Amino acid sequence: MRICLPIICACLAPIALARADEPNLFYGYVQLMNNYIGRGLSQSVGDPSWQAEIDANPGSGLYGNLSAVHIGWIDKIHPGDSVHTEVDGVLGWRELFGHGGEFKAGVLQLQFPGRYRLQSPPASRPDTTEVFAYIGWNGVSARLNYDVTDSFGTPDSRGSWYLDTNATHALNDEWSLGAHVGRRQSRGHDPASGASNAAQFSYTDYKASITRFFPHGFNVTLMHTWTTADPAIYTLNRYFVGGHHTSVVLEKDF
Repeated sequence: MRICLPIICACLAPIALARADEPNLFYGYVQLMNNYIGRGLSQSVGDPSWQAEIDANPGSGLYGNLSAVHIGWIDKIHPGDSVHTEVDGVLGWRELFGHGGEFKAGVLQLQFPGRYRLQSPPASRPDTTEVFAYIGWNGVSARLNYDVTDSFGTPDSRGSWYLDTNATHALNDEWSLGAHVGRRQSRGHDPASGASNAAQFSYTDYKASITRFFPHGFNVTLMHTWTTADPAIYTLNRYFVGGHHTSVVLEKDF
């Protein structure tokens, strides 16, 4: 037995090293922030927020994603509702190519669990289904999300879309700069008034950011965002969710 043990260890060592070199099947992050900005808008309506995300399979092939974030806008639109969390699920296909290239496409389901009060006139829940396609290469990326249901509870808004373009530049191993331009394009008309959803709800959003990376998977991002959204539409409780916002995000990757 004393002779066999070193032989067995020697045989298993290459296998253990090979497995150690393989990427983790699951990975993700948690974030704390003073203001949650999503698609250019303050989804937490100026309040502090948190976000957590976990992904399965970082390589090519079928992958999944589940995330949750604290929000505050639904309660402001519909008094009496108690909806404080957005939960998103993704099922998609990813292909890695070249040096730093990535393409992925799939289905995104956005759910808003909570207590909904009967409104007058009746209001639809904001749960939304989207299909998306993404391509990125060497720090530059673009993603298009297309709504296959009514968009976030807006009547007759199926076919709305959001285009998300980003660029990042690493200054060194500790600092990185980022820039973003997005476009939200709504579709359809208000069934009651006949007003164009595109005229009311469409906007372009912008973001500039700087990130500082620390050991053990920590990083801090300082960002400034703003949009062309109509203040008459996107003001909740006298807070313009599409205005100029400066946010700080603390992130831990795992």
